[in-house]
Amino acid sequence: MENLKSKEYNWQFVTTSQVLSAVPCELVYAEVVPAAQYAATVLYDGVNALGTRIIQFGIAPVLNMPFSPAVPIYCNVGLYIALGGGQTGVFVQWRELMNEEKGV
Repeated sequence: MENLKSKEYNWQFVTTSQVLSAVPCELVYAEVVPAAQYAATVLYDGVNALGTRIIQFGIAPVLNMPFSPAVPIYCNVGLYIALGGGQTGVFVQWRELMNEEKGV
């Protein structure tokens, strides 16, 4: 990723299911940090778990699971993360495209 402007990117270490973005955005990176025998995490293009599933993690303990797509994944509705338990948290990085979508 060349010439990234860090102010354009959002990040959060997520510990509960929640909406990360309610506007179109790009998913840049996610990494699950497990705490139990099985950590279940799903990222959706949407504002709830009814959105389009982007990726589902189901991982063993003591193995962080990174998701680093070659190019950011476009989410046309928003970005929602569902944590099913078993994780310490999930680091997620994304970029909102609200201004770009409006041509600003």
